[in-house]
Amino acid sequence: MVLVFILLTILIILLTFFFLILLSTVHIKIQNFSITNMKEEKLDKDYAIILSLYLGNKIKWISIHLNDKKLRKAYSKMQLEKIDLEKLEKDFRWEDLKVIKKLQPKIANLKLNMQVGLENPVVTAFAVTSISSIISIFLPYVAVSKKKEHYEYAITPVYQNQNLYKIEFGCIIQVKMVHIINVISSFLKKGRSDLNERTTSHRRSYGYSYE
Repeated sequence: MVLVFILLTILIILLTFFFLILLSTVHIKIQNFSITNMKEEKLDKDYAIILSLYLGNKIKWISIHLNDKKLRKAYSKMQLEKIDLEKLEKDFRWEDLKVIKKLQPKIANLKLNMQVGLENPVVTAFAVTSISSIISIFLPYVAVSKKKEHYEYAITPVYQNQNLYKIEFGCIIQVKMVHIINVISSFLKKGRSDLNERTTSHRRSYGYSYE
């Protein structure tokens, strides 16, 4: 009887935890990220990535804080393999992008300051205009708030006939766990279907026939 009660309690806890995750929204907060190839510029490298789970986008119940030191330590422990571009091109399908769209990410806050310079001033002006236009077109579709003060970005040209860049970036991205689980499920189903197709294609049609 005691064992049944313990197992029932564990089951209730697991189900509760599962539903909490299912009803949560992932908040990915990037703070003080900066990168540049301008030698005279000094950047504050004290950046951080904060991963949190919110219930109703209001109640935070799980949070993981990764600062600059932790990220560098994690990166140093990772064994990054060289990307096989031929295999990646072969395996890539445009259908995969449609699956990723199911994530439906939202941006709750954006701070972007970018300086861009290329060897050709005309190309520099075109690049700055293009980047600004792309952001202004897509931002309304992913913005959570309609308050303009939550979304600030500036793309500035650098006319020095050199390939230069400086990016200072911070944002908060929101993704519902339901959408993440849906995408993972879609990729798993796709993986099984691809495996079945390969298995079927290698199977001889006359393997079980009789002469």
